[in-house]
Amino acid sequence: MRGAGRTHDRAQLGVAARRGRRSLRGKAVRRLLFLAAGAALAVAAADRPLKVLILTGETDIPGHDWRATTGKIREILESSGRFQAAAAEKVPGLKERDLRGFHALVLNYNGPRWGQETERAVERFVKSGGGFISLHGVTYGVFYGQEKVNNRWQASSKGDKGWTAYPDLIGATWKPENIGHGARHQFSVRWVARDHPIAQGLPETFLADDELYHRLDLRPHVKVLAVAYSDPKTRGTGKDEPIIWCAPFGKGRTVHITLGHDVKAWSQPGVGTALLRSVEWAAAGRVSPPR
Repeated sequence: MRGAGRTHDRAQLGVAARRGRRSLRGKAVRRLLFLAAGAALAVAAADRPLKVLILTGETDIPGHDWRATTGKIREILESSGRFQAAAAEKVPGLKERDLRGFHALVLNYNGPRWGQETERAVERFVKSGGGFISLHGVTYGVFYGQEKVNNRWQASSKGDKGWTAYPDLIGATWKPENIGHGARHQFSVRWVARDHPIAQGLPETFLADDELYHRLDLRPHVKVLAVAYSDPKTRGTGKDEPIIWCAPFGKGRTVHITLGHDVKAWSQPGVGTALLRSVEWAAAGRVSPPR
């Protein structure tokens, strides 16, 4: 009888072991299925267009035509298949709820202040992880506490200090006495942060046909991604000037591009590529491989 008991015990142990192995296999299969489902969801999310809102509706015409440039910017974004772009032409009054569902904001505006509610809504959007891309004609103006007198920008005569958070959103300031550029011309823009996702895998240089802004004061926390030589022959500074840079803002990512004076400027292939990759990185923290 003792032998039979030991046989029974061994049989029970064998059954338990087989059940344990089946349980482990089941857990492993479930884990693999869970991981596969997660990967599939990640791929699906990556394939969905990123939603972008262009903040526009006013610029310093005739210096910059917001209607023409906004149309071209939207065309570049949507033709890539990576973005679903909308334009807000009446920005003052926008609230936090109006920005929900967007992955990034593109600033193509130079006009009156938006009011505290809208400006704070934009700040909170970026601080909470949204992307913010600012372009060319927003590099100076009322948001900096400046006013235009006799076709020149100067510090506000009313003591307006501007939008406090704006220099950190843009990543730069521009003293009124330094605002300017040489003659418009074609020039080479050189990627200097080749390991950054925006520049990774691209040719070292691309061609711009634009105004080359100079003498900007960058904030300490920015990372310069691309520069261009400001040639004295075109009334430049004789130095490499920053053209594209990025910076954190809370949990969000910001990119500033000094290019984009008009449709011709945006029609340069390399400039369009820089825009696409900047918006994607700011919106999602990743960039699709070069096509």
